Amino acid sequence: MAKIKAGILSKVSGKVAGVVGATWKGQNYLRELVKPSNPNTALQQAQRGLMSAVVKCARNYSGDVFKPYLDKFLKNMSGYNWFVKENIKKFNGTDNALTSALVFAFGNGQACKALLNDNGGAYPLVSLADTAFTVPAGTTITCVAVAWNDTKGQALVAAKTENGSGTADTVLDAPSEYGWSASDKVSVGAFYAYLDSNGVVQALSPSIQAFITIS
Repeated sequence: MAKIKAGILSKVSGKVAGVVGATWKGQNYLRELVKPSNPNTALQQAQRGLMSAVVKCARNYSGDVFKPYLDKFLKNMSGYNWFVKENIKKFNGTDNALTSALVFAFGNGQACKALLNDNGGAYPLVSLADTAFTVPAGTTITCVAVAWNDTKGQALVAAKTENGSGTADTVLDAPSEYGWSASDKVSVGAFYAYLDSNGVVQALSPSIQAFITIS
């Protein structure tokens, strides 16, 4: 049964006849009530596999990446949803393995110039050392480094805040207990978040990323 909250032009929740009413991120909408046949075709199975793979990855970054940095710059979508949409096709539809570097951020701020490498198999996997940047007066920059080990199904995030022009030196290490090893497939990336004097994120840089195999 559908409920009309405050008159015929107000939002509707629930279903009536062949229509469903709902609200998403403050937007009211109506959609057709669809009863999926779910034939479980090979194409549908492949799509479900892709979705499962990208969701397994995405859920590791909600608290450290999406909520503090991405959410405020998106309308009608969360950072989590944006990441899933942006990266779902980067997984293989056959075995659900990652095939290219994940994109972690978007924006029009000064581009991040991090050094992305695996240091010949030694850690750190992501080094932001000797990365020159210029920060406007009264602004602070946070350098965020991220990694996803698709072989092990493990995520890493590191962030360091700098003031003024200078050199970023955020380093992303995989703890020894993670057991990362040669031949592991890892997506690494980095981006900048620009903060005002109150510590509120005002802008993001596009992320840079690379897909590496630990040697």
